[in-house]
Amino acid sequence: MQENDSKQYQINISGNRFSISSPYGEEHVREVEKFLGQQIQEVSEQTEEFGPSSIALLVALNLADKLLTLQKKVTKFDGIEADLQTLYYRLDKVLAEKKTD
Repeated sequence: MQENDSKQYQINISGNRFSISSPYGEEHVREVEKFLGQQIQEVSEQTEEFGPSSIALLVALNLADKLLTLQKKVTKFDGIEADLQTLYYRLDKVLAEKKTD
């Protein structure tokens, strides 16, 4: 779906209603809504003395940490994939040379 195919959705996060636009469909929007609600609930249960804005910042910090960790794993995976492709091409070349001998 293209970015200009975005649709409007109403979501509720911790009692706050928001109107958002997304090109990814209602199922995705509901998954995001549920996931964020769960993250807020978890942080709220662990830090009862903080107000809503502090809880939102802690959730953002946790999500940023998870995002950066996943990005590093993807980068590492991409490097491993490139190494495997190089080995595959080398092996393929050696096997092709053996066939011509």
